Amino acid sequence: MTRLGITPPEKSSLVSVEVGSDRLPIGISLGRSWKNSLDPSQYGRSIMDAYRYGLYLMAARMVESGELPPSTVPSLRDAAPLLLGTRTIDEFRELYDHLFLENPITVHGPGRNAYGQPALTVTATESKLISIGIDPGWAEGTDANFIAQDILECCQQVRAKKPQSVKDVYLDQESDSELASRVVGHEQYLLQYG
Repeated sequence: MTRLGITPPEKSSLVSVEVGSDRLPIGISLGRSWKNSLDPSQYGRSIMDAYRYGLYLMAARMVESGELPPSTVPSLRDAAPLLLGTRTIDEFRELYDHLFLENPITVHGPGRNAYGQPALTVTATESKLISIGIDPGWAEGTDANFIAQDILECCQQVRAKKPQSVKDVYLDQESDSELASRVVGHEQYLLQYG
């Protein structure tokens, strides 16, 4: 147990993961003996374990500084301009789900295994790494630094899928209840005509 009142995940001597404010990795360091110390089938799990420790460190820093983590869900004020810009009910629902439900996104690294399939698969939401799948045969023949870099690039692909907020000076003048009414009215319009 620590001052936070929880047992921290075990720290790895082979892997370290630095976590950004969005809770996704921004740095991965794989020790020189990482590949030799683990069976290739354990590579993904070892990085996920280090990621959990990185999350713990980030949370501990925030608690000590009194900082609050950024929200993973946009405010109505940030979401409204995006939702009001949709033209079909399917587009509206897809964007709504993407903004508020944090559905998992799966992306692949550039490497291919012996069968031509993606050798690296990362599944994450915009605020949480869920899993890392690494083909053992591909990993054996790939430099550890390339593996780490490919995982970070996959995390960047996940970040890139986040809709960019749009500011609308007219909408900024409306109250939250007026904005909510406008969004509901737009959805109703799309249900009838979109």
